[in-house]
Amino acid sequence: MDNNLKILSVNINGFNSPAKWNQTLKKLAKQKMDIVCLQEVHVRAQDERFLQYKKLGNLYASLVEGKKRGVAVYVREGVEAKVLHTDSVGRTLILEVVWGQKKILLVVIYTPNKQQDKYYK
Repeated sequence: MDNNLKILSVNINGFNSPAKWNQTLKKLAKQKMDIVCLQEVHVRAQDERFLQYKKLGNLYASLVEGKKRGVAVYVREGVEAKVLHTDSVGRTLILEVVWGQKKILLVVIYTPNKQQDKYYK
């Protein structure tokens, strides 16, 4: 295992079509990251299987029933991770990631553009 942890975070503004899913996931896999964080995936909770992409690693997600919001994290195979928290509105996902001898707290948040004061309360 390399000592350097490589993390990529992207707001993808929705996986609105299977073609976009395919192209985006393939492009992300070519980056060879240890962790890939995606915000605003717009995938319904019942469609989480569409986000599965083994070349990126194990999938962790916070999704809702509608095609809105949603965050997803891929952790490279062989890197230990566990979910500590997800919210009910598809905006927050907190993972504990073990990298070498260290535990890393990874917090992925997709904040709203409107009514931010309400969200932060």
